[in-house]
Amino acid sequence: MHQSHINIRYAKSLFLLAEEKNQLNSVKQDIHTILQWFEENEDVNVLLEHPLIKASKKAEILTKLFKNKVTEYTLSFLSLIVKNKRENHIKSICNNFISIYKKNKGIKTAVLTTSFDLTRTHKEKIKKSIEQTFKSPVELNTKVDESIIGGMIIQVDDKQLDLSVSRQIQELRNQFVSIDFNTKKKK
Repeated sequence: MHQSHINIRYAKSLFLLAEEKNQLNSVKQDIHTILQWFEENEDVNVLLEHPLIKASKKAEILTKLFKNKVTEYTLSFLSLIVKNKRENHIKSICNNFISIYKKNKGIKTAVLTTSFDLTRTHKEKIKKSIEQTFKSPVELNTKVDESIIGGMIIQVDDKQLDLSVSRQIQELRNQFVSIDFNTKKKK
């Protein structure tokens, strides 16, 4: 089976279990905790993917790491993943879980790119505006890209609103290039 199918199947299974047990928000929080931990401890991937370390030892390590940090459902799920020798998929499974959760809750992800870091107040105003436009809750991610000079770029799903100064400069260049200076004036 293709790896992405594996990741989706495990993520969907965890989602359905959490939903059935009314633990969806708790498990989502657990998944964020796990993803953050993996991000901060990238060298653990080497340990989890090492073929000579037994699955029982890997499960024991994960249990010690997350015992008082995640729900029993999430901890059991991690053990199941290791038991089935899918530990190298944990991050992808977690990312797929978050995607399934967002889709189920109708949450859109927006990426806001500006040339400098905005204040929390400005971010909240932009987030509210996007939520009103899409009539949906929004998770706002921000990026700083000095090359846009000023303004902002907002991307939600496959839609993009480019209000950057660099785009406006490019449009002006295009207009100047298309000017035909060879036309004669009528008298």
